[in-house]
Amino acid sequence: MPFIPMPEDQTLVTETATTGNAIDTESLDQRGISNDFIPKAEVDNLVKALKAERESRKQYEKELRDKAAQLEKFAEINPQEYRRLQEEAAIAERDRLAAEERTSLLEEKYGAQAAEANKKAEAYQAQLQEYRKRYALEKVFFAAGGRTDAADGVSFFDMLADRLGSNFRLEPNGTVTVVDNNGDPILDADTGKRIAPEEYLGGFKSHPIYGTFFRGAKGSGAGLGLGGTDASGLTTQDLSELSPDALFEAAFG
Repeated sequence: MPFIPMPEDQTLVTETATTGNAIDTESLDQRGISNDFIPKAEVDNLVKALKAERESRKQYEKELRDKAAQLEKFAEINPQEYRRLQEEAAIAERDRLAAEERTSLLEEKYGAQAAEANKKAEAYQAQLQEYRKRYALEKVFFAAGGRTDAADGVSFFDMLADRLGSNFRLEPNGTVTVVDNNGDPILDADTGKRIAPEEYLGGFKSHPIYGTFFRGAKGSGAGLGLGGTDASGLTTQDLSELSPDALFEAAFG
């Protein structure tokens, strides 16, 4: 059965945060993470109900077979009583078919609910994993000297994560690893070890656009800044009003 988040997962989210201590669970709603799914305990209850119904049906079928054997004996001893028992057997068969139909309807109803619960749980888990990855990557960004300021609900980290987030993989211990297009860790050519995420992000400090995302860093190349002067003291275009897409177009278009 696909993973259904237990309360511990929600506690884990509550106990971690971009500040390093605690996240208000409302931040999950703000990032589009939904808790709207059927709890595992309710799914288990549905499964138990179906199992109980199947066991009851098996017992009933055994009783029916025993009764049929008795009918054969009575047919020889008392034909009149045999006919009466035959009538009862016919009624019992109709009841069995009705019970079978009810069971089928139950399986269809609760099976669909369980499938929907699993689907919602999988979607929740995927959202939760993405949130954990962004949180881990945000810590790396700040450790590498990333700027913490934001405007109109968009931060420098948000822009960087949207562009470079696929270059990182979340590990089970909550850290991130720099990976290539195939999902394999990128190794340092000199040491043969994995490149540290902070070192990888630090390499973008000389980038004409990404370089402006770091404190005290000046992008090279096109020399674009956020208004004022570039590293050479020359007046540059004020890019503070541009969207991220327009910013990249100004640099590389």
